[in-house]
Amino acid sequence: MRSRFLLLLLLAVFCRPLVSIAATYEVNQRCEDAMNMVMALRFDEAKKIIAAERKANPGNLFPYYIENTMDIISIYISEEEARFDELEPHKDIYLSKLKSGDASSPYYLYLQAEVNIQWAFARLKFEEYLNAFNEIKRAYGMLKDNDEDFPDFLPNQKSLGMLHCLFGAIPDQYKWGANILGLSGDIDAGLKEMRSFLDKPGDFPQIFVQETTLYYAFLVLYLQKDYNKAWNIVKDLDTRNNMLFCFCKASVALRTGRCDAAISTLQSRPTGNNYFPFPFMDFMLGLAKTRRLDSDANRYFESFLVQFKGKNYIKEAYQKMGWNALIAGDMSRYKFYMERVKLYGDAVIDDDKQALLEAESGIPPNVTLLKARLLFDGGYYKTAIGQLEGLSTDNFKSDKDKTEFTYRAGRIYHESGNPEKAKGFYAATIKNGGKLPYYYAASAALQLGLIYEHEGNKEKAAYYYNACLNMPNKEYETSLDSQAKAGLNRIK
Repeated sequence: MRSRFLLLLLLAVFCRPLVSIAATYEVNQRCEDAMNMVMALRFDEAKKIIAAERKANPGNLFPYYIENTMDIISIYISEEEARFDELEPHKDIYLSKLKSGDASSPYYLYLQAEVNIQWAFARLKFEEYLNAFNEIKRAYGMLKDNDEDFPDFLPNQKSLGMLHCLFGAIPDQYKWGANILGLSGDIDAGLKEMRSFLDKPGDFPQIFVQETTLYYAFLVLYLQKDYNKAWNIVKDLDTRNNMLFCFCKASVALRTGRCDAAISTLQSRPTGNNYFPFPFMDFMLGLAKTRRLDSDANRYFESFLVQFKGKNYIKEAYQKMGWNALIAGDMSRYKFYMERVKLYGDAVIDDDKQALLEAESGIPPNVTLLKARLLFDGGYYKTAIGQLEGLSTDNFKSDKDKTEFTYRAGRIYHESGNPEKAKGFYAATIKNGGKLPYYYAASAALQLGLIYEHEGNKEKAAYYYNACLNMPNKEYETSLDSQAKAGLNRIK
């Protein structure tokens, strides 16, 4: 009797119907809501929605992609190495989960590629260039395969287009990595790929459309140099409860001479503990107020420096605080901040490098030229040109200041709609400053390239873009070279 009972028990255990949960990639409403919360930087709310999705739909693998996106955004915003080290092991976990799904789904390779791209961008923040290039190459191969297998899966176009744009604008100092991995691209072709998805997104999830729109705006801004187009893409973003939208709108406003719009956006950004900390927004507000010559600009830089735990923008923040002190007539305070530039932060990005070069030179900027520069950057062109009216190179003693004077005049006339007058000032800048280590001549060459490209004169445009690349400037070298390279790609 006992043996019969044992047999029945074994049969019940080993021969019962097996219940399996199919692993899928379902972008349902909960997933869209969670992704929207991630994009808004409301991470705690996103985690609650993901938990609810896992309970209701345990076989859905898409939440792992959402969690990876949340990790990457937190790393990118904070720039904390400790956070990077803590979250990096998650990558293999998420990829392992995503690989366990249906290989016949277009999301199978697509989401794995996206995870690799996201981590590559994070690694670039910490100068892990080789690992980043390898992840990008891996992602590119996956996307190409996925596009061949699923040509109607249009999100492929978003990601491939973005990579084609970036490959086409790789600065010379990073070409070695691209060449080793066989990566090449075309900016115009890449933007067309992204545009094709935005024009006909079909029934694909809105979160992909939203993400593509933001990427597209920044690529148009930085690679096409079409400021009005970029602004028109972001100007109507609903920023009331979305911190990332605030950042994007304010960033484009700052870059396109819409300083008042940037200040308004940043001052009305959402606040509260339910948003992931974003101290860089205070840096941006300090920068915008500096460009408007507001007397309270330094309080926002101070707030940024207290909260931020990364290494970038530290030197620039102290430099801008020094500029504000200089404009206020406090030379001792300017020197104090310049010493801080030498002591704190890293000199990896162009703005920090330039700040360090100024601090090490011991030469403060000319206040008149500094005001003209800041007002110009803020889009206050009439006020900026007012700073220079009645002046000539004879009013300045050093070669640096003489070169900056013609450069500032050229930039203001250029953006004020008088490119013919700007050409003369740019040419004078190149003639007088072509052998100096400052960025004025290189930037003047870039601007002449842009003018001639706009006029359809590709030969002259190419001449000046190449001139920019061959200048000896150390200031803003990466940024200027990247923009010149993008210009050469556009006119091919």
